[in-house]
Amino acid sequence: MSSRYADFVGEVFGFDHGSRLRELPLPDPSAPIPELELQAQWFAGEFGRDFTSPDGETIEVVQFGHWNRGAGPDFTEAAVKVDGELRRGAIEVDLEATSWEGHGHGENPAFDEVVLHVFLGKFDAEAPRF
Repeated sequence: MSSRYADFVGEVFGFDHGSRLRELPLPDPSAPIPELELQAQWFAGEFGRDFTSPDGETIEVVQFGHWNRGAGPDFTEAAVKVDGELRRGAIEVDLEATSWEGHGHGENPAFDEVVLHVFLGKFDAEAPRF
């Protein structure tokens, strides 16, 4: 590569004179997903609409609701069917099942309308349930 061209490429694209390639490390796949990313994937329907609860109930998401970026549940005005029974309210999405109590949702009246708590982590049947 000519020196003038290398200088041009360096100025325009930020490359060193000796290299045309820039690589960025990919995120560590074992690193936890940010909760905001989890919410975005949920809202986009990337996990599907049909689930089974830890108790064996069939869950169908009829309406994902409105994404709430403020205080309170993550999604409001949602609709889900639990064993065929339609329930309307809010949906909370967390990384772990234990986040419900860990984040204080059980004591917060803003979460009284939650009809579905979704979590990504593995369910621990031995953990306390509320």
